[in-house]
Parts: sequence; C-alpha cells; structure tokens
Amino acid sequence: MKFVHNATDLPTKEEYDYIIIGGGTAGCPLATTLSSKFSVLLLERGSDPNKYPSVLNEQGLLNVFAAGDDGKNPFQRFVSEDGIENIRARVLGGGSMVNAGFYSRGHQEFFASAGVDWNMELVEKAYEWVEETVVSQPILNAWQSAFRSSLLEGGVIPDNGFDLRHLVGTKTGGSIFDNKGNRHGAVELLNKANPTNIKVATEATVQRILFSG
Repeated sequence: MKFVHNATDLPTKEEYDYIIIGGGTAGCPLATTLSSKFSVLLLERGSDPNKYPSVLNEQGLLNVFAAGDDGKNPFQRFVSEDGIENIRARVLGGGSMVNAGFYSRGHQEFFASAGVDWNMELVEKAYEWVEETVVSQPILNAWQSAFRSSLLEGGVIPDNGFDLRHLVGTKTGGSIFDNKGNRHGAVELLNKANPTNIKVATEATVQRILFSG
C-alpha cells in the first residue's frame, strides 16, 4: 500500500479531516470507511507487518509465545493490573496480526443491552464487509475434529455446523487464516480505502493532543 509511510517520512505539518490513533482492529476499518468521503491520517506505533513475516502465516503463531520483547517487534509483553502476564500487538493490524485467528460475530445480547439504537441492517452489511476480506471457513485437522465430536457426544448441542454467528451449542467458527495458512488481518481492510484520501504513519508515537479553535 503506497499510502503507508514511516512517520519520519511525512511532512511535519498537514491538515486532515480525521486523525485516528491506533491502527488495530478498530482503527483500520474506521480509517478505511472515513476515507470514502474525508481525508484521514492513521497513526500506528508499530511497524508494517511485512517487516515481520512471521505474523503473516499460521506457522509463525508460536513466535507470539517464544519471541523476546526488544521494544520494536510485534509482540509487546506486559503484566495486567491483576498480575497476569499477557501480550498485546505492536504492529499495523493490531491484535488480528498476533492472535489465534478465531472469528465469530457478536452475541445478539450485546446489541440488545449496549444502550445503542443499532441499525441491524447496517450491522449485517458491516459484518459482510469485513468477512469477505479476512474470514475463511477452516478445514478442521484431526485434533479439532475429535474435539468437536467430543463436545457433541458430551451434550453440547445443537450441532450448528459452520456458522459465523454467536450460538449456543457446538459450531465451527470462522478463521482469519486461509486454508494455505496465510493470515488475513485487519490491515487488509486498508486495501478498501480511497488511496487519495488516506495516509498511514507507522512507528508513530502520540505524546500529546492539542485542540485549538
């Protein structure tokens, strides 16, 4: 994507309709959507994922647990407030570039209890917009198939087959890894952006936000 730049290569002063801080699973689709009508700058503290090929495929998933934290790689280690060791993303595409790749739509109870007047027709279109780019139907390996069968035998029913919805019972959910093992994270949603209206700055750290006017 020609609109992705290292932050140091961008002009020191430019104007945009929107500046989005964080190029993760929310920031990438938001920037893409806004770019259809507005000028957008997306700031991401991490690097372009192409700099770290291991995040681009299923075989590199174990690096999340094995790699050290040198302050620049895609995996930032931290300890939560309750003392749990954890990992968060430091790469364009956010958590979708370092997680295990399972995809499911939100539970209907979330929409009912969120206190928002959702337009469910637009929600459905938004899901489809994301899924056509990043979601695949996985081919279950022997272990996964056996685990699925054991759930059904144990009474975790009904058998929902392959379904992207959040459902009671057993189902095969979506995966952001395709059947060749390639990862399709939120960063790929930027391919849907209007390239004349968007700039993405990587390795960009925001220290202060000044409002004026």
